[in-house]
Amino acid sequence: PAGAAWNLRNYLLFSVVWYTAACAADPAVRGRLYAVLAVSATGSALYGIARFALGRGEGTLGRTPGPFSTAMTYGGVMMLLLSVTAALAIAPGIGRRVRALSAAAATACAAALWFSFTRSSWVAMLASGTVILAVLRRRWIAPALALTAVGVLLLPAAQRQRVTSIWDPAYRTNVQRIEMIRGGISIFLEHPVFGTGPVDLGRIYRAHMPPGAVHVHGHMHNIFLHVAVTLGALGLAAFVWLLASIVRLAAGLLRRGLPPPERAWATGSLGAAAGFIVNGLFEWNFGDAEVLTLWLIVVGSCAALRREGSERPVRGAEPGGV
Repeated sequence: PAGAAWNLRNYLLFSVVWYTAACAADPAVRGRLYAVLAVSATGSALYGIARFALGRGEGTLGRTPGPFSTAMTYGGVMMLLLSVTAALAIAPGIGRRVRALSAAAATACAAALWFSFTRSSWVAMLASGTVILAVLRRRWIAPALALTAVGVLLLPAAQRQRVTSIWDPAYRTNVQRIEMIRGGISIFLEHPVFGTGPVDLGRIYRAHMPPGAVHVHGHMHNIFLHVAVTLGALGLAAFVWLLASIVRLAAGLLRRGLPPPERAWATGSLGAAAGFIVNGLFEWNFGDAEVLTLWLIVVGSCAALRREGSERPVRGAEPGGV
């Protein structure tokens, strides 16, 4: 219990939402926020691409972790940045400078995301991209999916095998995830109301490992399962409500008649939310501070738009502002 109480400090990270909402209520600050994100996204992406090109990645595929500790964290960050920059790059009514900056950042992020070889972030980006296209360029969905399928068929064998392993239940890490689901359900049934508390699950999981499992994990690699195990049914209900509220926040902005740049940002944010949730089906990204902080900044910016209320155009929205 003492360890669980101490770990509750991690939830202080949510102050990022209120801080961003307060600062980004100023349209000029929102413009600077996006410029910083786009420029830093490009720099981080190019760094990750360089690490891959120089052979300083991880594993046989040379998975690039960029400036982070693991390729999975890097893939999650690139997915979120690609969501918001791609939305600004393809949305109608965007000024030339912003579109050019966004397109450059999105291109770099897409390449870096690919070279991370993080399957969960690939699937998450597919979900995010589908949402973004459905709002901004619906007619592009079918061609985009077709190009993706053709691209997979043309990949080198090792990289194509990485893609096809996504749906292979016999693939080693997929086997481990299935084992974690079984073990996690066993833990939940033992602690169904309040859970184990937010603690490292290694010791507890060891006692609930299914027959044949050999790998011990400290978290469940699934946000819904992990929350159910650590916070019980009550915590899971609150968590689902939280995610639904964030999706509703971003989706609600699209009904407000926002100017093109802000509508594009709201669309990218909605895509990022979809991607974050899909990514979380395979990773504990809600406990990954780098990924979560970036997502909370995006959420906070949406909260700022909602607070502003607004029908009024942002400063510099056209021809070159954001």
